[in-house]
Amino acid sequence: MNSRPPHHAATRAQARYQRTASTPSRRKKAIKITLFVILAIVVWFGVRSAIVAFNLYSAKNLLADVQTQASAGDFEAVSNTMDDLQFHTASAAAGTFDPTWRAAEFLPFAGTNLHAVRMLAESANDIVVNVASPAVDVAASIDLTARNPENGGFDLTPLQNAKPIAAAAGPVFADSASRIDSINESGIVGPLKDIVDQIGGIITDVAPIAESAEPLLNLAGAALGDTEPRNYLLAFQNNAESTALGGSAASYTLIHTDNGSVTIADQANSGDFEEGIAVDVPVDQSAIDLYGSYLIDHINTSTSRPDFPTAASIMQGFWQRDRGVTVDGVISLDPIALALMLEATGDIPLNSGDVLTSDNAVDLLTNGVYMRYPDNEDQPLADAFFAEAASTIVGKVMSADFDIPKMVTAVSTGVEQGDIMMWNSRVEEQSSIDGMKIQGTLPADNSESTAIGVYYRDTSASKIDYYLETGTSTTSDICSAPVNPSFSTTVRLTSTLTREESRNLPEYVASRDWGGTKFRTEVFVYGPVGGSVTGTTVTSEGLETVITPTANDLNRPVATFFAYLAPGETTTVNVSFVGPEGAYGPLEVVGTPMINPTNTVVDAIADCG
Repeated sequence: MNSRPPHHAATRAQARYQRTASTPSRRKKAIKITLFVILAIVVWFGVRSAIVAFNLYSAKNLLADVQTQASAGDFEAVSNTMDDLQFHTASAAAGTFDPTWRAAEFLPFAGTNLHAVRMLAESANDIVVNVASPAVDVAASIDLTARNPENGGFDLTPLQNAKPIAAAAGPVFADSASRIDSINESGIVGPLKDIVDQIGGIITDVAPIAESAEPLLNLAGAALGDTEPRNYLLAFQNNAESTALGGSAASYTLIHTDNGSVTIADQANSGDFEEGIAVDVPVDQSAIDLYGSYLIDHINTSTSRPDFPTAASIMQGFWQRDRGVTVDGVISLDPIALALMLEATGDIPLNSGDVLTSDNAVDLLTNGVYMRYPDNEDQPLADAFFAEAASTIVGKVMSADFDIPKMVTAVSTGVEQGDIMMWNSRVEEQSSIDGMKIQGTLPADNSESTAIGVYYRDTSASKIDYYLETGTSTTSDICSAPVNPSFSTTVRLTSTLTREESRNLPEYVASRDWGGTKFRTEVFVYGPVGGSVTGTTVTSEGLETVITPTANDLNRPVATFFAYLAPGETTTVNVSFVGPEGAYGPLEVVGTPMINPTNTVVDAIADCG
């Protein structure tokens, strides 16, 4: 009997066959779809990454352009460049701003690079949008020739507009620095690393400036009398008669400010103050023991200690006692600073017929004027000459008739060299410049910077340091022996005065006691904070070298000696210290800003890398 499966059984079998036959086809289709999706994602990320990278690369180049244009003071060009920069940083940030990008950051290798790109994009855009672009707008609006119609003073509107930007700058740069620090540079590709290094470098360099911008702007506003009238004393030091901070401070100009109005209120020289009677100013006994009563009973030698707040408070005391004027702050300038400022103001004619230039200012103000007025009784004429030169330059600055970028460079250089210093009588304003060069102080500890200070004081009653050359050579094992490291500093003094010149020195330049036969310089070598002097040795003696007892001042050990030099002679003395156990920053040597800059050598062993 011939039988067939029922129809429904055949249908089921056929269905099973069809399902089995279609499974590979479906799998292939699923794989194709998956590959397509993966390919699409890869292409999508590739395109977006390329676009973001292009925008970051463009931003990097534009940042360099902005720096160049800003240095040149071309704010119109800066403004145009900032528009392009903001477009690129915004595009870069937008390209990384979604959950998909962040999720992809967990992928091996690629994720590290994607995270780096996002951090760079967010940081750059945050800085440009919230700080750089508005700051450029404010800078472009500054017109130093503009005057307040009510009092004829400087227009303080740009300063007020800059304050909220400065308030935002610190947090913005701190956040950006934190983002850059989160990047694992070992896992990113070469071209991206270059961008990280450049943008990260800019953030690192600018962050401290951004953090200090707000207090400095508040300080500038206060100095210009934006909330109340102020009196600021300009003290002019003469490096031809060296003291630790520069030189004898014999000429003064009092500046009065009120809501942007700046006027010269008074002028005086050291002879206008009562000498020999100390002002009632709190000064450390260690300073008086080391520098003598002259520190506090003669205004011109108030700069003997390497601590400008000490000098400024003494000057303030003299003005309050002898002239009845309350001084809110003191700014110190020397002829080297004035010469730098003349590069910005241009040449300035004087009533004497002289023309002050950046090339002749130092020579004329520290030596030439004494050749013209050679006798001691001519001192008032010399002081008047110096006072006119100083007030003329100050007047030029107050008129805003100068090249702004060059003036910024001049002031920055002067501050860095110690030729410009500032002190404020109000504690909160003074604290806003803590740690800055302009404060004129040694570091309070060794952690940030291990400073060795070498300072000079003429004790010949002369103006002979025009002819003095100095040099220091310092070594230390702070890198290899962090516990009780040792320091060695060799100090060299050379008189460049010839015998013939010594016989023809003006009376005001020659020593009051020895004429032109010999001169005496007292040298103070300050060691690391908390350290001690281990030795002072004369290695090359001039006419005579007298080692004096060691001391302690500003929480530092101090080695001192007198160097007597006849014309053409050299004295060399080596001083050694040992430091306490603790953290040590990079070794640096600081000292008196001399007419002939000190040749300073720091041995490479001190560079801890």
